[in-house]
Amino acid sequence: MKRLITTAILLSTAAFSFLNSQEKVATVLPSKPQVGDEITITYNPKAKAATIRDAKELTAEVLIYRDDDPVTRDLSYPVLIEIPMKQAGSVWKGSFKLEDPRSQLLILQFISGEQKDDNGENVWNVLVHDSKGKPVKGAYRSRGILLQYGGYMSFKHQKDLEQAQEAYLQEKELYPDNWRAHTALWDIWLKEKKDDETKAKVRQELDRLYDQFKNDQNVAVWFLKHFEQTDQQERVDKIREEMLKADPKGRLAHNKQQNAIYREQDPTKRAELLEQFLKDFPKTGDELERFQNQLAGSWVQAKQYEKAVAILNQMANPDPMTFRSLTSQLLEKGERLEEAVAWAQKGIEMVKNADPTRKPSYWNTKVWKGNLEYQHGLLLDTYAQALAKLGRNSEALAVFQEAYDITKGNNANINERVIESYVANGKFDKAIEIAETSIKKGKSNDKLLAHYKAAYTKARGTEEGFDETLKAVSDLAKKELKEKLLKDRVNKPALDFTLQSLDGKAIALADLKGKVVVLDFWATWCGPCVASFPTLQKVYDKYKDHPNVAILAINSWENAKNEEERVQTVREFIEKNKYTFPVLLDEKDKIIGRYGVEGIPTKFVIDKRGMIQFKDIGFSNAQEMLDKMELQFEMLLNDEFYISVK
Repeated sequence: MKRLITTAILLSTAAFSFLNSQEKVATVLPSKPQVGDEITITYNPKAKAATIRDAKELTAEVLIYRDDDPVTRDLSYPVLIEIPMKQAGSVWKGSFKLEDPRSQLLILQFISGEQKDDNGENVWNVLVHDSKGKPVKGAYRSRGILLQYGGYMSFKHQKDLEQAQEAYLQEKELYPDNWRAHTALWDIWLKEKKDDETKAKVRQELDRLYDQFKNDQNVAVWFLKHFEQTDQQERVDKIREEMLKADPKGRLAHNKQQNAIYREQDPTKRAELLEQFLKDFPKTGDELERFQNQLAGSWVQAKQYEKAVAILNQMANPDPMTFRSLTSQLLEKGERLEEAVAWAQKGIEMVKNADPTRKPSYWNTKVWKGNLEYQHGLLLDTYAQALAKLGRNSEALAVFQEAYDITKGNNANINERVIESYVANGKFDKAIEIAETSIKKGKSNDKLLAHYKAAYTKARGTEEGFDETLKAVSDLAKKELKEKLLKDRVNKPALDFTLQSLDGKAIALADLKGKVVVLDFWATWCGPCVASFPTLQKVYDKYKDHPNVAILAINSWENAKNEEERVQTVREFIEKNKYTFPVLLDEKDKIIGRYGVEGIPTKFVIDKRGMIQFKDIGFSNAQEMLDKMELQFEMLLNDEFYISVK
């Protein structure tokens, strides 16, 4: 009897295990993959947690985290592999050979058209193993990076600092000499608690590792910031002096010159620094072209066009957008327009004939093609502007229309210019059609509205009725935007915090409950952030006296050596631009991490109950931002909103 019961239990356990395995959305075999293995991936659309059910086609995207460059010790970009899946009964299967000898961790998600299954923004990950079944050096460290930073680009994973630390500790246990695991842990410890005890703990490990790697500048330079963070500035100065003396053309000198280039604001001086840098530290291949593109761009900004062209002519793969910059500069001056046309055409040809092998390793084909399409649209727009400047209006119109088509009407500036061109060519009805479509999509600006009015007046012989027509179109746009905002709302509790403002006041989010609050995460180096601020100021000016609205610009991810330098940089930026909205300083970038921000600018709009309702990433154009924020305020300030969303 006992044997029968035991057998029944075993059979029941086996059945449960079988059913449980059947419920797995994704599997990777072998479960401990090695370099050289044929990896088989399975996706089960019948599994309860699967989000892609009735796909006609499916692609597995595998992102491979890799070991550092063995020579320079620089971090390596991940490599993305797209695997077409085939149906095998009720599941999908695909395979690839893991060939890169530096592979450490496989990150996995599935794509079908616009659908994505990333395990609920918790992408699957599998450690790469060696021939003895042991995770390879760096595998746990790569998993730690995934957990610490919440993924990479479109591959998202929930952040978990506790689990990230555990992964780094596992790496240290298996490979005590992996200094990357140590520095990653120090970064977490010092960000969480920068007290004397923590500093002493870091100093102890730091001294041992520095002694181990001090003769390898490519590694040793990575320790300098931790010496600074543990109050050892005198030692840092001495180490730097010794490094420069030991090798005047070593890694420290390399980094010092490169940092000077990035800090230099004057384009002529920056170009000169770049030229000297390339003489002192010769580059080859893709790295050389990256610096040459920077050099050409700097010469364009300095209006030294011949020097820029000379650099571009040396290159096998110049950046097409540098040709757009050249064209734009000459258009602004109204000089050498025939040359401007030729440069724009060259950029267009480069984009149209882009070499697929030049695709960044971490982009999928769709993203790469989308980026080329975006560049193509901008270059066509610039080319059309040059044609229009030359008086070749009919040619310009055809090119403007192509730019509008390629960008799908999503660029307000291109929309404005295609409408202007239709007006210039006497095609008023088409100008009106595109103008109204642009307004409905929220992709308009003041100039577009002026061209719309001109087309309306020309088509009807009077401007009478224009204001009513514009209001009707705008009301429809507002209705559609409201529907989209409601559909995409977040509706999650906002995490409380207390931060110091730039003028020294402590601001607590909890104290603002009952108000509609905007949190705008930004940094002074962020181009889109800077571009959005005049609009943010306009919104602030309108609502600054409203008792139930608060707008907070939270400075995060600022490039600064210490807090004193950071405060000075932010204060100078705000005062120079005469912005008056409140600015908060994100201490150790904790809040931006807690809010899961992936890129800046990112705005969160919080309702009167303390719930995040809207999240906006990036900056497209001023009118779109203005329309969206005003509608968000209108909705959240209305008590009916809270009744309707219960």
